[in-house]
Amino acid sequence: MTTVPDSPTSTARQPIGTPATPATPAAPAAPVRSARHTALALAAVCLGFFMILLDGSALNIALPAIERDVHGSMAALQWVVTIYTIPLASILLTAGSISDRWGARRLFVSSLAAFTAASLLCAVSPNLTVLVVARFLQGIAAGGLLPTTLAIIARTYPDPIERAKAITVWGATGGLALVAGPIGGGALTELLGWRSIFLINVPVGLITLYLAQRYASETPRREARAADLPGQLTGIITLSAIVAYLIEGGSLGWLAPVPLVLLAVAVVTAITFVAVESRSQHPMLPLAVFRRAAFSASITNGFAFQFGGYGLQFMLAIYLQQQWGLSAEKTGVYFLPFGIAWVFGTIVLNRRLVHRGPRFLLWTGALSSFIGSALLLGVTDQSTWPLFAIGTGLTGLGCGVFSPSLNAAALLAIDPAYAGLGSGVLNTARQVGMAMGVALLGSLIGMHDTMLGLRVSVVLVALCFFAIIGLSVAYVPRKETA
Repeated sequence: MTTVPDSPTSTARQPIGTPATPATPAAPAAPVRSARHTALALAAVCLGFFMILLDGSALNIALPAIERDVHGSMAALQWVVTIYTIPLASILLTAGSISDRWGARRLFVSSLAAFTAASLLCAVSPNLTVLVVARFLQGIAAGGLLPTTLAIIARTYPDPIERAKAITVWGATGGLALVAGPIGGGALTELLGWRSIFLINVPVGLITLYLAQRYASETPRREARAADLPGQLTGIITLSAIVAYLIEGGSLGWLAPVPLVLLAVAVVTAITFVAVESRSQHPMLPLAVFRRAAFSASITNGFAFQFGGYGLQFMLAIYLQQQWGLSAEKTGVYFLPFGIAWVFGTIVLNRRLVHRGPRFLLWTGALSSFIGSALLLGVTDQSTWPLFAIGTGLTGLGCGVFSPSLNAAALLAIDPAYAGLGSGVLNTARQVGMAMGVALLGSLIGMHDTMLGLRVSVVLVALCFFAIIGLSVAYVPRKETA
């Protein structure tokens, strides 16, 4: 067994599982480029990031139309969403290693080309099976695309102040995708059909490819550690089996033979994953990082955020169309308070309150989301739309306030030498939370008693935000500086 340090917070120690190595030569400086070139490079990165997030938020609105067209069940709709997030979450930790070998721009361009091609395949899918396969390919491509965006920004903007501004633009892009997704997805579904949601990615992807190849700078290629294939494989199987159990259990019954087999597979592979990672020389997920309570709390917060924030959006989009009889376009309008409040919380409130430190932003934002989600317990028929608007608005506002601070809180709790690992673990936890939120909440909203399913789902979401409040107050440092 490889000896690992007791805590990843000591700067005097070598990275987990790696022998002492000679110092790596400094990377060459980024080439000097005009303001126009750097702006277009940033535009390419932001467009790629926008495509990944827009695809998911727009798809939630289009799911009932897909169900009617391909005659799928609720379980099938959940697979259309989760089959994207499973591979995305599973390869995030390895994508950084691939980026080291290939260069971030090269991986960005390759992944973007694959994402664009998979989007086209989604658009022309003749049946549900092809659509699910195409979504899986989209998820793999997104997993390679997402981690490269910040690396390209760091290369394009060597000055820390300019880099911080660029990252702010990058973060705001995600917020805009949350607003544009429901509105644009609803409008496209009503006017051109659900396939147009995927088809729009093709021209945008081609424009982004041109901008990235023409204006983005390549990052230095470095010798990277060997990929942890056994850990990667057991991790993917574990996650897939857990999500499959949640989806199929809600459809077939939690104690039916197929769900029980899936649960058994998940337990066995989870135990195997822990054993593999504890013995690997180059583990995909060094278990020692979780010995720091503050870091574990931050990772749990990331999981709870995606489970609650994105699981709620998926579940409510289904509910509005199936129970209130709304069109896709009107459903998008109903989500306006959620999206606009989220963007306002991110761009305005978070930036103005960032000097208070991540703990304050996390617990206050989560408190707003907790109150908003609790208000949704009073939603019944369409006459309760004001309560729906207020509840989703407060939930979105809180998510916008605290979500940008999740990464800061995680990095505060880990040695700077492990910053890349910490960010990778956090993003993986967030994607896993999203996959499990969609799976479980989708199963609950598909219950025979829809109102009971809605209320149980809302309670679970509220508990997620309440957990963020408690963990943040107990473990997250007050300030970003020691």
